[in-house]
Amino acid sequence: MGDRSNRRRFSTALIVILFLLSAGVGSAEIIYVDPGNSIQAAVNNSTSEDIVIVKAGEYQENIVVNVSGVKVSSEFENPESVLVRASDKNSSVFQVKADNVTISGFNISGLWDTSRVPEASGSANSSGQGNNSSGPGDAEEGQISGQVSGSGFDTLYQWDEIGCPSAGICLEQVNNCTIENNTFFENRYGVYLQNSRNSTLLKNTFFRNGIWLDEGCGKNLLINNIIEESNLVIGAHCWDNIMFQNRLSNGDGISIACCGGNNLVSRNEIINCSTGIDIYDVQARTVLRDNLIIGCGNGIYLSFVFDSRVYNNTISNGSTGIFLREDCHDNELSNNTIKASNESGIYLLDYSADNRIYNNYFNNSINVKTENARGNIWNTTQSPGTNIVGGSNLGGNFWANLEGTGFSQVSNDSDSDGICDLPYNINGSDFDYLPLARPPFATGVDLTVTIGMSETNNTSDVSIEIDRNTLDFGTLLSGQSTGQSSKPQVLKVRNTGKSNVSLSAEVTGSSDPVFSEGIYISSLFWSDFSEVIPNNTSKDLEVVLKVPANYSGNGTEKGSLIFLAKRV
Repeated sequence: MGDRSNRRRFSTALIVILFLLSAGVGSAEIIYVDPGNSIQAAVNNSTSEDIVIVKAGEYQENIVVNVSGVKVSSEFENPESVLVRASDKNSSVFQVKADNVTISGFNISGLWDTSRVPEASGSANSSGQGNNSSGPGDAEEGQISGQVSGSGFDTLYQWDEIGCPSAGICLEQVNNCTIENNTFFENRYGVYLQNSRNSTLLKNTFFRNGIWLDEGCGKNLLINNIIEESNLVIGAHCWDNIMFQNRLSNGDGISIACCGGNNLVSRNEIINCSTGIDIYDVQARTVLRDNLIIGCGNGIYLSFVFDSRVYNNTISNGSTGIFLREDCHDNELSNNTIKASNESGIYLLDYSADNRIYNNYFNNSINVKTENARGNIWNTTQSPGTNIVGGSNLGGNFWANLEGTGFSQVSNDSDSDGICDLPYNINGSDFDYLPLARPPFATGVDLTVTIGMSETNNTSDVSIEIDRNTLDFGTLLSGQSTGQSSKPQVLKVRNTGKSNVSLSAEVTGSSDPVFSEGIYISSLFWSDFSEVIPNNTSKDLEVVLKVPANYSGNGTEKGSLIFLAKRV
């Protein structure tokens, strides 16, 4: 009898629980906003997990989102269809004050004149653009506060650093928010995070306004954003943030201010910026890896930085590739390619010492400049392993120059171990004791045999084939030859290995300027040429000979065009 009563009470309780659970299922609502109606009103009427969908049109208002878990989105998550303009340009267009909020698919304008953008506090290198930037340390430091030095906003905008500044979207002391697929223009800041954590900024586009993480932001993800004529700033005391696969061009690059650490900057493209990546006084390891930096005044600029890792970056066509100053110490720089720098490949200044610099590829007119900076380590212990130029041993660095006469290009490697026979004197007191040698070039015939069952993918990681072994540019006139070019000739290069490869090129076997200065591949001067070829694919490359100005040689010149491939 007792058991039957207990079963009856259990059944009744179970029914009540199921009823309560079912009441919550499907309770989230979709709230539509038509043109002429208010986005703010829809947000105010929403509850957690609701979706506010804004239909195509133009809206002018400043919206405060203080409902946790709500998503505010354009109807088709297409920024071109919904424009949201600020009604008060001194306030953020969207101000997010609740956790777990998503804002997606808007065109967002704050009505600001953005001819200048804010600069990073503590940045050691924050003015100028591209190769015309001023010398390191010459620029004024900007300010995160209400007045931005030199920005043109000083008399128009006052901000007391409490709450949000004027931004397209401001996250104010929130967690786990998502900002994705929006376009920002005419904003003082594109997206501004104030003491916010665990949020994601994904696939947004910024024109003359960028991303700014203010003091105390941590564990945020900044992925696949495009920033034109602006910057990405990580402010003071910011920890554990990730910047991955963003593209910045024609602005101030990526800046990380003092007193934080454990930030990761990886696989970003930074083009024609005053500085590619600028880091000042971090307190724990920051990692810069696999970034492509082209045409920036300083590619990577470290000031008072220690215990950081800089590796697998490609830096070209700037003033200085990597700059270390103000007691940078105990950092590791490896596997970087630095080429065609106007001033130097790497510059060490102001007692920067005890840094480990090895397995880098330097190809610049001046590879190293040092001032008051001795005691750096320019090689690791020799050990088996594929080095940056394909040799069989790890050791020091590869020292080249654009004329083909760099130390590693001309030094002997009598035992063919990939290490030059003699050490390389860096600055009179520091030496690369194991400078890398050019891998030997060999010709021969391939032998292939298959016995029994064939094996798939039995090729090497890196292998390329070229469909021709000779390029003959014919006969060109001698004298009065400025601007004279040969007919383009096509080479088909096939990647027959198991990995994607990054292809670069060198002209060897001739010091005559007709080849060393005149070879262009796919419209790029040979030393600037870089191409990625996925495995099992091929690419056609156009090779042109442009006769240098005032060239008056006669006779037949011979040389070699060598393609170098490394796994990516």
